[in-house]
This record gives sequence, structure tokens and C-alpha cells, in this order.
Amino acid sequence: MDIIVFLVLSIVSMLTIYCLYKIFEKRGLYFSLVIMSLITYIFSFKILTVLTISINLNIVTMVSRFTTIYILINKYGLKESKNIILLTLYTNLTNYYIPAVTEVITISIEGVFLYNYKLLIAYPLIMLLTEWLIIKLFTFVKTLSNDIYINTILIYIIIGLLPTLIFYLVGYINIISIKSTIFLGVTTFLIGLLFTGMNTAIIKLINSRKEVDK
Repeated sequence: MDIIVFLVLSIVSMLTIYCLYKIFEKRGLYFSLVIMSLITYIFSFKILTVLTISINLNIVTMVSRFTTIYILINKYGLKESKNIILLTLYTNLTNYYIPAVTEVITISIEGVFLYNYKLLIAYPLIMLLTEWLIIKLFTFVKTLSNDIYINTILIYIIIGLLPTLIFYLVGYINIISIKSTIFLGVTTFLIGLLFTGMNTAIIKLINSRKEVDK
């Protein structure tokens, strides 16, 4: 069942980015960024077991966020950087975490704020830092290679592990062991790498489309 949820969410995430762009063009990409940000918060504590490997479900929507940023920067240039960062900041300020009770981790209602008050501060800052680094690194890597597939994979390998491990080390402290936390972070990172490769198809498809003058 978990693998079905993962596959469905993966397909829906990619279709959301493409369909919103096709309907609203650049505005659709920003809509997608907001939607993926909201869902990422909701899925922050949802753990799935995919092929016997435990992963955090929010990796799907997190990679989709990164994919949207790649498209915006590659298609419209660095002038979109400020809008991306501001939109992320505004979205973070309107969200709070909804922990999910799973087979792997159980969090009592009374402990919600006790366990997650650090995340309310740390995770939005991690996301802002990560997106800023992605923008800077994407710009640099693009000067070395115009292959969007290589650039996207390389950036995820360099940047992807940062928010993953920091999030788990902060979010799951006193809930599961550090060893289990690191293992969860690494497995989630690797699944995210696979999903990033899948998302390059959407990036190439959108970059190849010409917008209609209005």
C-alpha cells in the first residue's frame, strides 16, 4: 500500500507542475511552488516503507519544489530569484507542522508542540537556505554545462542531503535513535535522487515549450 501511495504522489506531483504551467504558464509555476510547499509541511512526519526501505513522504513534494525552482531560473532567469525566496518566506509563515502517526513513529497529541517547536523555527530557515543555495549553484553549474539533466542531478547530490539530514536530526531527536535518523535521512535522500531524475523529463518538456504572447 505504501508503495502505491508513493507512486501516485510522484505522478500527481509531476502532473501538477506540468498542468499548472500549461494552463497559467509562469504563474502556474508559482502556484505549483506554493502547493508543493504546503504539502511538504503536511507530509513532514509521514514515514512510508517502500521496498522495505523507510523514507519520509515529503521528499516527493520537496523535490517537486526544487524542480519548479530549476524551471523558473532556467526559463526566466535570475530575476525570479527574489520572488522565489519571498514566496517561500510567506508560505513558511502561514504554515505549521501536522505530525502523522505511522507504523514507524508515534507522536502523541500532547507532545506535538514539545517535539516540534524547534521545527517551527529551524525548518523554514533550512528551506530558505537550501533554495538560496540552489539558485546560486544552479547559476554557476549552468556556466559549465547546458545539459539540464546533468545540472539538476548534480545540484541535488550537492544540496539535497543538507535539508534532509538537518531536518531529521532536529525533528526526530528524542523520538528515534540518531543512527536510525541518519539511516532514514540517507535512504530518503537516495529516493529523492531517483525522483529528481524522473523530474528532469518535466523540466525538459516545459523548457521546450514556447509561451503564447498575451
